[in-house]
Amino acid sequence: GKLGCCEKMGKRKRAKPPPKKAKPKVSTVFDCPFCGKNGSCAVKMEMDVKMGKITCDACGAKYEARISALSEPIDVYAEWIDMCEDVNAAEGERGGVSGYGGEDDDDDL
Repeated sequence: GKLGCCEKMGKRKRAKPPPKKAKPKVSTVFDCPFCGKNGSCAVKMEMDVKMGKITCDACGAKYEARISALSEPIDVYAEWIDMCEDVNAAEGERGGVSGYGGEDDDDDL
């Protein structure tokens, strides 16, 4: 008899796995400024309350920003990064906190 294509040949039927690391329409997944893990911070845009919320899956860092109808997740993230840099700058003027100097792998001469 005919093999029912789906029942018998479970192995063959390769449903495409959902593309995991494909960029969403606007990127809503970012690297964490605190623990540095790639793609661990998800941005939730809550348009009804005009808040953008970021949470890091890895270290639990959280940030909320006011958004407008025109805001993109990257705006919320950028604001968070700026805030982190301000905090770092304020916490210690102990040289080398600012983004240059130290471990910069720019040896492509």
